[in-house]
Amino acid sequence: MQRRLSNSAEVRVFKLDYERVIKELVNYAKKALKRGAEAVILVGSLARGDYTPFSDADVIIVVKRDERRAIDRVVEYMDPGASMDIEPRVYTVNELLKMAMERRKIIREMVDHGKLLGGDENILRELKRLYLHKAPGV
Repeated sequence: MQRRLSNSAEVRVFKLDYERVIKELVNYAKKALKRGAEAVILVGSLARGDYTPFSDADVIIVVKRDERRAIDRVVEYMDPGASMDIEPRVYTVNELLKMAMERRKIIREMVDHGKLLGGDENILRELKRLYLHKAPGV
């Protein structure tokens, strides 16, 4: 007996619960602050609002100082138990201030769309001031 092949396709719709994600990221930021971070700033698609259900969370962790390479600092802020992929980048305050004066792309992202998840709001304010001060024609 032959089996019939069906031409119908199953459609799955995925949706990201943005409010739940932000709550989880705020809790993540609280943990980072307890570890010594000065501020935690959300950047990327979740901050801009053009996320998809499969987006990761790009966060900037700001620390006072750390002599290790930026890549080596990340391990301390990874959270394998999170319900989404959290991609931390860890910079010192001085590194970020220097990048602001150099008008780096990551600072532009923070200035235009960054959302403070926790910590010292003056850090983000100072980055914006430095970045915009160096803007051509300003």
